[in-house]
Amino acid sequence: MSEFLNYKVDLTLHDGSKSSGVITSVDNQQIVLSNAYQTTNPTHQLSNLKISSSQIADLKVVQLPPDMLKNGKNKRSNAKSNGHQGDAAIGSSPALLDDAIVFAKSSTPTSRDSSYKEKNTHITPKSSITNSRSNTPRLKSNRAQQSASSTMTGDPDWGHEREIQDIKHSNEFDFAANLAMFDKKSVFADFQKNDSVNPEDRLVGHNKLETNQNKNKKDKYDNDEMILDVNKTDNWDLIGSTFNSKGKGAIDNIKSAPSNAHGDKEKSTVSNMNKTFKLVNSQNLSVIPLCSPVQLLEIERLSTDSYGVSPSIMAELCASNLSQLITTNILGGSTRLSKKKNHNLPPLVLLLIGSGRCGSRAFATGRHLTNHGVRVLAFVISNDDIDKELSTQWSLFEKCGGKVITSSCSALINTINHELDTPVELIIDALQGYDDHLEDIFYQEEQQKELARLMSWCNEPQQECKIMSLDIPSGIDGGSGTVLDPALKLNCKWCVSMGLPITGLIHAYKNGHLAYDGDGESLHYLVDVGIPNKVYSSKGNLRKFDKFWFSAEYSIKLDVSTE
Repeated sequence: MSEFLNYKVDLTLHDGSKSSGVITSVDNQQIVLSNAYQTTNPTHQLSNLKISSSQIADLKVVQLPPDMLKNGKNKRSNAKSNGHQGDAAIGSSPALLDDAIVFAKSSTPTSRDSSYKEKNTHITPKSSITNSRSNTPRLKSNRAQQSASSTMTGDPDWGHEREIQDIKHSNEFDFAANLAMFDKKSVFADFQKNDSVNPEDRLVGHNKLETNQNKNKKDKYDNDEMILDVNKTDNWDLIGSTFNSKGKGAIDNIKSAPSNAHGDKEKSTVSNMNKTFKLVNSQNLSVIPLCSPVQLLEIERLSTDSYGVSPSIMAELCASNLSQLITTNILGGSTRLSKKKNHNLPPLVLLLIGSGRCGSRAFATGRHLTNHGVRVLAFVISNDDIDKELSTQWSLFEKCGGKVITSSCSALINTINHELDTPVELIIDALQGYDDHLEDIFYQEEQQKELARLMSWCNEPQQECKIMSLDIPSGIDGGSGTVLDPALKLNCKWCVSMGLPITGLIHAYKNGHLAYDGDGESLHYLVDVGIPNKVYSSKGNLRKFDKFWFSAEYSIKLDVSTE
């Protein structure tokens, strides 16, 4: 490191102080400065100051060594004197070399300088007196002079070099003019002229339709063209009584073990019993009064006997409002169901029919969905003791295009998994309702086995998130909110109250059979079924329901409140 000796430097230390002086000794461990000054005591000069290398944060050269400055000045004066001595001997003295060669000696010589010296070694003084300056190339430029001057003085050159000045005063590059000089047509014409490949043999030629002389060439394709062929067959039109008999017993390994898929989602009964649950309107947070199953039966009876609103009318109004709710919020609306905008198969909805009152409204809802382009498949476990209203709605459902399976749960699952090319997107639970119990509807042993298989399949994670229960999830008592058999309880994502919500929902939350927060939370809706408002004022115990629940809406969303 002896090449750094005699440099005058300013040192900045890590503690923020500064020291200046001339380097007299330097190594990997420390640096020694003479005639040093410190910012801590700027008036006191130190003859020798030792500073450890680990303490130095920054170093700045203030002045070059005196011998380097002297050599630079001598070289410059010799170069000028050589320019005035025209008769001096060129070959014997290096002072007669060009200025550029003089200043290039301090750096590594280039190949151009070396070749020039070799070519001029034979020149004699007599032959070079008159034209020595004309034969010598001018390698020296103003830029070299400025850089050499800045090197000798030790001061940096900011903005005075010729290159910087040329860039500042030069005109902008004209991209448009240079681009116009390129003739793309002629270049591509040359490419095409030299191309001997047949266009039909190219890869792009295989993606075009075969055209005949009498057929117009087609460049654009519709959204139902150039698509992959379906590998799975769709036998929707073949579903019926004959088709069901073939599929009976196709899947016999479905177990009827109790499903605990929803067990982690149920809340502790002890903690929930201390909370007050309410159903409120999600728009204005007004509390919705609850009625018992007996009160709701009395309201529907008064609607029929006193005001002529029969169960069939209620079923139609409920089906119309509920189908609109389903198509808008679940199935994608008009964009999804439009045949002009969507070339895919329509969505598939599954109806689980059990209770007479709830089942007839589910059949009517399925009929309305079928009229709007939805595939609706109904599964009836037991067709014993079917009332007149349910039989009528069943017949209308099949006439409008709905499909019904009555054979077994195995045939239903086989049809969904292997015979249809569309998955089930919604399962409407109409097995129980608020006025029945599963053990009263399915009282035979074979029916209970089929019901257990159906419940186990519906509570699987693939189907659990698609269930919409009417009035209350099947398996939960509509009045007390209790569960008799945990294996026979459906875990629904949506719960639709028809007319008025029942008290069994709140009791189910307190008993821990319904989750009000987390992943297992159910979404509640209230649907108008056409009950006259005057029914509520006809009897004293019904006056608390005397309000216009729906206003301008035919269905509203309900939230669960614990305040």
